[in-house]
Order: sequence, then C-alpha cells, then structure tokens
Amino acid sequence: MHEVIMPKLGLTMESGKIEKWHKKEGDKVKAGEVLFEVMTDKVTIEVESYNSGILRKILRVEGEEVPVIEVVAYIGEEDEEIPQAESELAAEDKKKVEVKKAEEAAEKVKEVSGISGEGAKISPLARKTAKEIGIDYKSEKIVGSGPGGRIVKEDIIAYSKKKEEAPGGKAAPTGAEITIKSSGPLEGIKKVIAERMSYSRSNIPHLVLNVKADATQLIALREKFKEKVLKRYGIKITYTDFILKSTAVALRENLEVNSTFSDGNYIIYDDVNVGVAVSLEGGLIVPIIFNCDRLKITDIAKKRIELVGKAREGRLSLEEISNGTFTVTNLGMYGIRSFSPIINPPQAAILAVGEIYTEPAIVNGKIKPESFIDLSVSCDHRIIDGIVGA
Repeated sequence: MHEVIMPKLGLTMESGKIEKWHKKEGDKVKAGEVLFEVMTDKVTIEVESYNSGILRKILRVEGEEVPVIEVVAYIGEEDEEIPQAESELAAEDKKKVEVKKAEEAAEKVKEVSGISGEGAKISPLARKTAKEIGIDYKSEKIVGSGPGGRIVKEDIIAYSKKKEEAPGGKAAPTGAEITIKSSGPLEGIKKVIAERMSYSRSNIPHLVLNVKADATQLIALREKFKEKVLKRYGIKITYTDFILKSTAVALRENLEVNSTFSDGNYIIYDDVNVGVAVSLEGGLIVPIIFNCDRLKITDIAKKRIELVGKAREGRLSLEEISNGTFTVTNLGMYGIRSFSPIINPPQAAILAVGEIYTEPAIVNGKIKPESFIDLSVSCDHRIIDGIVGA
C-alpha cells in the first residue's frame, strides 16, 4: 500500500489546502498523473502521483487544510488492506461532509406553505442573509417555502428583489443601522496576503524614502526602442521593463538593499532576483525575474509578459514565485502618483512606482513643462539606514 502525503513544496510551507481531487476512490491511477491540487501560502499546485494502482482511500477532503508530510490518501491493489486508524479517520471526515451537504440540501427544499411575521421559523443562513441585506423578517410578511413553512435563504432573496421592484423601490437607509453588502472570512490568496502584510507592519520597522525623479530620459528611451522592439520581437516594451532593469542594476551596486533580516542575522544576496507585483481577481502575486541585472531589456520584457500571463491564468510554478530578493510594485497605470509600499517578507525592501506626470519646472532659467515620476522605497530599518536606502 502506497501512502500519498501532503508534499512540502517550499522551505516555509507548513500546510496546504486541498483545492480539488482529480481522482475519486476506486479510480485507476498511473504514476505521473495529476492526483489533486493544493493551495499553498503562495500558489495552487498540481500534485502528481508517484505510484500506479487503485486510489483505495481518500483521507482528506476538498477544502481541508493539511499539515505537510501527513497522509492524505492510499494507492494500492484492490485486495490490499487499508490501515484501520486512517480508514476510521477518513470515514469520520466524510461523515462531517455528508452532514454538511444534507443540511445544505434541506435548506433548499421547497414547500409552498408557511407562516410569516413574529411567529416565523427561519433557518440560521436565512437569518444571516436577512441581516446582511436589511430585511426585518419578523415584521415583514415573508412566506416560508422550507419544511414546515420555514423561511430559507432563497425566500429572503426573492422577497428582497420583489420589494425593490415594487413602486417606490428600496427605501433609503435611515442611518440608524448600517447595511451590510457581504461578509465572511478571508480565503486563499487574500488570506495569505492579509497575514503577510500584518506580519510585515507589526514586525518590520519601515523606513520610507521618497523621490521626485525626472522622467524625461525614461520617456525618450522607451520612444527610441518601442517600435524597433515591437517590429523585431513582437512585444510591447513598457516603462516597467526599464524600471525593472534600472532597479536591478542599482541593487547590484548596492547589495546591502538586496538582503533580508532573520533571527538577529542579516543575509546579503549575490543574486538579484526582482519580483514584480501582479494584481489578480483573488488578490496579489509576485512572480520573480531571476538575475534581472544580467538580462537585456528585451529579455526582461519577454519574461515579464510570460510571468504576468501565467499569473492571470493560474499557471505559475512554485519556483517562479520563490527566492525573490526585492519587489517592484507599479500603480502608475491607475493614476496613482505615489504610495508607501509594505515590505514583502522576508525581503528587506520594496520599490513603489507612480504615474508619469507633467508640471511646470524651471530649466535653464526658463519655465517649461517637464515630466516627472515619483518613486518610494520602503526599507527594513534594522539593516538598511537612510543613506543606503537613498
């Protein structure tokens, strides 16, 4: 009997959430086939089977957080015996899932009868929904369609829509109560981001340095190469590509910033691996351009396009988001001039890039329009002082 374990996919990984099983109990499995998907603290990874056989028992269900190296399933032959303790554990977990599904199914049962008003019976989920959208089920005449006339979630939603469509529409808030649009626990990438940012702000003393830089040469450089690069390589070169290259070169010349601080010790890296923050529907992810200081600007552009595409399609590998030594985050395309970024641990610094803007400036004694860009770097003040950061 072969054990299927929760793999340790990174040095800092302590547990993983099972997102999806690609096989069910009784299915044949071949070595190398995708068995299940795991969400780590960074990305969702497909886990392949090391062995061939029958998936005899699934011990950990979808949505469950599992410590690394713990057994999640067994693969073996049809007549092989499954370890009893693990089998009982799996049965208990499945029973919990079945109970939950039964409760959800009961919630959806429809019977066209019921009572409303003060004596109305209402499910906990319906009560929560009513509170969130501002429906007073006790005073409103809501007909319950659940078992025994119980008011269920669907009744609340249907009543709310009917009320909004009626003459006069939805009543304006009085101010006595605040209407909740939605609520719930953070999950997935958003949960990871919240935990990492909370840790960063609570444990890392941030030193933020701001500079208003002349963007004239940056604009001229892009204008000079953008058509040539597009024609020769078929890619659009951006301001971000030039900023990534110049940042990497600056890090090579100031390796103290290309560092981390842990357990009272500092580490200065010789490899300059620059991460670029990418916004996703479910949060933010930072893929890495390795040895960025050694790459040509066209290679940086190609890699950026590849990584951003993979990020938005959910195809990034763990290697592509690990071992970064510095991060660049750009909100210029959203019209943001400047902002103070939060350090991405365990890195010691992060650069924030704003939009390019034009304003009057004195040049050679004359007032003329000039282009500028605001840059802000947040540093871990325990190992990077103001002079080094500047």
